[in-house]
Amino acid sequence: MTGSASSHRFVVLLRGINVGGHNRVPMAELRDALTQSDFSDVATYIQSGNIIVTADDNQSESDVVAAVEKLMVDTFDLTIPVVARPEDQWPSVLADNPFPDRIDEPKLLHVYFCDSAPTQEALAQLDDDKYGADEVSAVGRQLYVFYAVGTARSKLTTNELEKRLGVTTTGRNWSTVNKLHDLLD
Repeated sequence: MTGSASSHRFVVLLRGINVGGHNRVPMAELRDALTQSDFSDVATYIQSGNIIVTADDNQSESDVVAAVEKLMVDTFDLTIPVVARPEDQWPSVLADNPFPDRIDEPKLLHVYFCDSAPTQEALAQLDDDKYGADEVSAVGRQLYVFYAVGTARSKLTTNELEKRLGVTTTGRNWSTVNKLHDLLD
């Protein structure tokens, strides 16, 4: 299936693995499990659930998410939120960044990948003083967050975003977003 006209690539993002000793997933075992399932050209980046896979053309984004979620349960006995993006959407993730003046602080600039676009009503809930100097902007199914004083002190956590917005999401810092872009090329 490698590079064939009947396949396409996805960036698959797992939330909450290998954090603080919880939800341990060895990347070599994950790559092997994905390769033994319906995917090829499997690559991972660092230990936090960043995966690039090639899938058959008949597999949609939702098919890929469902297959990886099932694999996580069947292979690792973990129920893990999974979000995916087709390769052709990844360049717009970088181009649509509403904070271009913040890219020189890649550890403070994060992109949250949502399973669906948050509604305007839900986004309005993020416009209060609760989050201090943190800046948030939504573009389609992505949220861009600049953490003014870092993520450790922010009240704008993944759980808070999911609660307020009613979506499943997982975030990556700007460095990781760029590295995944590089791995796609």
